Amino acid sequence: METQIKPSSVSLSEAVQYAKIVNLADILYKQAVANKDKATQLNPSLKAYQNILDDTEFQALVDTDFLTNYYLLYNIQMNDIIIPGNKDQVYYGFIAQNKSSKEYVMAIRGTENLLEALADAFFVPKAFNEFNNGAQVPSGFYDLYESGLLVSPPDSELQIVPVLLNIVAADPSLVMPDAQKVRTVVAGHSLGASLATYFAAAASVGMGKGMDLCVYTYASPISGDATFANTYNSSVGENHRIHNAPDVVPGLPIYLQNGTNIYIQVAGGYQIDSTKYSLVKTGAGCAHQLPVYQYVLENLNGTDDPSIMEEYNSGACKA
Repeated sequence: METQIKPSSVSLSEAVQYAKIVNLADILYKQAVANKDKATQLNPSLKAYQNILDDTEFQALVDTDFLTNYYLLYNIQMNDIIIPGNKDQVYYGFIAQNKSSKEYVMAIRGTENLLEALADAFFVPKAFNEFNNGAQVPSGFYDLYESGLLVSPPDSELQIVPVLLNIVAADPSLVMPDAQKVRTVVAGHSLGASLATYFAAAASVGMGKGMDLCVYTYASPISGDATFANTYNSSVGENHRIHNAPDVVPGLPIYLQNGTNIYIQVAGGYQIDSTKYSLVKTGAGCAHQLPVYQYVLENLNGTDDPSIMEEYNSGACKA
């Protein structure tokens, strides 16, 4: 369910563009895990990004010119608390700036097996402090967001003192000095979509109020209750929440009070349907994957690129 506000129109070309950017973060981390590369799992270098962009396995899934067109400014780390007992920070995404338009983009990756192994306590409501109006969000999602940390890639010329993501959300100009002058796009997939939603929500009511903020999320779970959703809808000017009809995750989490789920989707929903495409395997697990979203969006935008599904189905980019 989502709040009753008319869904915004979606630029399909932009939706594909930012899906590819989020996919870069996703693939980078998963390859680091597969290769048991602990350094990249924590704080990937610019070289690690370039290695993914150059890898022939991933050409259809990422923007291969990303580091040509963008300055990679910061990596985002979070405490991957969905793994029981884990207290270590791991890589979750990045902030970059377009070299020509100066637009900022934040990308936050998804997680494997989202919501499958989480305890019920992960969904217990917790106050979203940035709104200060009683808005509630799933505690596990919010705790993960609050653990966010910005760090410099180890081989970057620009080195900053690590800073908490929620401090940056309160005043984006701390690390994005052009934030009030140019557009900032916040994008995420799966659980990363909720994390992106929280950053945009916080930025929209803090020192970043009035900034040109645009959100693209893919397969987002429900991020908060009606108070959160209504406040978000009135605060964030441009929100595109893309969801796939057979994907079950956008209908979760469920936390019942008086027999009703207290959580409700934010507005700006744009539904796609992967069941209409023969190259896409059936099943809820497949329906949730970012390459599937990208493939359908490419088709809707007039480009049939079967190599997206060939690379995905080969196992090269399982998410």
